[in-house]
Amino acid sequence: MHPDSDRVRQAILESLPDGAAVCVAFSGGRDSTVLVHAMARLRDRGRFVLRAAHVNHGIQDAAAQWAEHCVATAARLAVPCEVLPVTVRKDRGRGLEAEAREVRYAALRKVLRPGEWLLTAHHADDQLETVLLHLFRGSGVSGLAGIPRDTAFGPGRLCRPLLDVAAESMTAYAFGHLVSEGIGWLTDPMNADAGFDRAFVRHEVTPVLRNRFPAAASAIGRTAALAAEAAGLLDELARADARDAVVANRVSLEAIARLGPERQRNLIRGLARDRGWATPPERRLREGLAQLLAAAPGRQPMLAWGGHEVRRFRGHLHLLDAAVPVGLPLTAPARLAAGERLDLGGIRGALDLQGDPGAAGLAPRIVAGGLEVVFRSGGERVRPGSDRHHRTLKYLFQSRGIVPWMRGHVPLVFARGQLAAVADLWIADWAAAAPGDTGLRIVWTDHAPIW
Repeated sequence: MHPDSDRVRQAILESLPDGAAVCVAFSGGRDSTVLVHAMARLRDRGRFVLRAAHVNHGIQDAAAQWAEHCVATAARLAVPCEVLPVTVRKDRGRGLEAEAREVRYAALRKVLRPGEWLLTAHHADDQLETVLLHLFRGSGVSGLAGIPRDTAFGPGRLCRPLLDVAAESMTAYAFGHLVSEGIGWLTDPMNADAGFDRAFVRHEVTPVLRNRFPAAASAIGRTAALAAEAAGLLDELARADARDAVVANRVSLEAIARLGPERQRNLIRGLARDRGWATPPERRLREGLAQLLAAAPGRQPMLAWGGHEVRRFRGHLHLLDAAVPVGLPLTAPARLAAGERLDLGGIRGALDLQGDPGAAGLAPRIVAGGLEVVFRSGGERVRPGSDRHHRTLKYLFQSRGIVPWMRGHVPLVFARGQLAAVADLWIADWAAAAPGDTGLRIVWTDHAPIW
């Protein structure tokens, strides 16, 4: 057995607390098989509580056989293994690698238990490849930080205990333990396909670098650690600036204008990361933010990237997740009844009717006659109970500062063919409960911000 093979177990013991509950992300490849095996042997010594999860992407023709292999290999080591089927979309413009990674982590996050550690088998050469890829893409300090070692993840933590372990040590462990015990591993053809960026770097770039600079992986690891410290300081600065400039999803234009251009961009990047978004490409961020800040009143420029947006409206910048579905269009009015939640879908949220004595709700007689929900088609008018005049919805939305991009998603409640209420914002005078009656209050929840 190669003397370096013990480095794998030592790295695990240095990374995890005794008695930790652990779930290993098990692809069936060599590295994750090494991790599952090493964890199982440490588990046998009473160090950890262990299970595994295999994400079946369904991309390869042999995906079902791979899942069976992982379950069988884990069973041989007395490790429970759950198979998580996912769907990888290929039409979102982000590339197959990025899309597969996102759905994989989403599936793992969903099954992780409170306080549990999710482990992946990334090692020093994976860090080398990741930093190089980010360098080639101009990803900045956060990109040069590479793969984080330990971070909060769902209800638990995500840890890469082998991040400082050399590829040679992984190979030594595989041949010193797995092969000797007759345990095999899978080879993903995508890992050998130089048409994918990571495979190209792995097979065409890093061998040249390692031939000239044998310590490239460990040197890059140190660089990544220093970049991670710098990125942490930039995140702290962004959070400090956000305390003065940000309320909920809105950034005060007056407050952000007091910052220099570098801190303005750093703030937007930090807000994106806090939401779990990819940060905007640098050129787009520079140009888009400059346009947002310089726009004349009434203009509505937009910074858009990767399904996310920053829009300007009435003295604020609004951060929007445009990738969240709008909800299915209503081909016919939806019924709204007391005691039943009406799910409108996506950013439109849901409606409920709640009895509330003395509240300014809908009159019971109106509700008894049946309610229907639709969305704007144009020209709707209503006279709120506190108003002497009928008002157009356009006037009401403008007067209340409802953001333009949400006005078409505000649910309209009709009774007897007439507009009775605009979500929980306004109730028509003719439909309102009389003083002292038990009105039925409309409650609109789970929708995207409207101001």
